[in-house]
Amino acid sequence: MIYILGLNGNKMRFDWSEYLNLAQELAATNSDCSGNREAKLRSAISRAYYSTFCLARNYLRDIEKDPRLFRKNRDINEHQYVAKEFIYHPTQLKNMVKIGENLSRLRELRNKADYEDTMFNLQREARTALMLAENIISALSKLTQ
Repeated sequence: MIYILGLNGNKMRFDWSEYLNLAQELAATNSDCSGNREAKLRSAISRAYYSTFCLARNYLRDIEKDPRLFRKNRDINEHQYVAKEFIYHPTQLKNMVKIGENLSRLRELRNKADYEDTMFNLQREARTALMLAENIISALSKLTQ
């Protein structure tokens, strides 16, 4: 569990949706005199992914009580595992499957942004990442209502 210290020194659980807010701010920077526009767009994609990945993982861990996510499990790739758990969820609810599919797509974009030297249509890819993240968070919110 990740905690941050609040203003009064008490532990507070980190709100992973704040990463999406940061991603939106980074992607909204239209012109950048310092020349780091590409870095901001790549970071926006990455933060959008981690926002949704952590929220989805926490849903499976805290709501679905998935035992494989309660401890650091070295025998699974958590990123693949979380997406597949949604895609192949026993209920096969359309909403669950879509979360998993969108999370997989967003992870692919994040991998490109974090590892590839050249990315084409970076602004479009950042917009797509933000849209996917918003859709995932909205769907997760509906599941918890």
